[in-house]
Amino acid sequence: MPQWFEIGVVMVFAVAAVFFLAKYRETAAALHESERMKKRLSSDLSRYRDVATLRTLRDALVGNEPLPVDDDGREHLLLRDGDMQLYHLVLRRQCNAVSEGDRVTFRRDGEEVELEELSP
Repeated sequence: MPQWFEIGVVMVFAVAAVFFLAKYRETAAALHESERMKKRLSSDLSRYRDVATLRTLRDALVGNEPLPVDDDGREHLLLRDGDMQLYHLVLRRQCNAVSEGDRVTFRRDGEEVELEELSP
């Protein structure tokens, strides 16, 4: 076999190897980016999955429909968290009407803390 042919074959294989490795790195980077985006979008979906539950809870607590009440006057509610774990909430409600512009505070660790309204 002539020497120029062997050198040509080696060069073709070297160029092919460079293109293969470049394509491999590009594919690996695309897969890595895909996994990163999938994880980020999955966490976003998990966060927004709870919005419907929070709206239902808000409507149950401040709506016109009463929650089931036991003989002691406590209200009962079943609710799932983000991990779909079921919880039984027992509430003793004390409702006070607040006029516009009034500050509502409560005590935490001995300090007065202003209560912020939940935004829809």
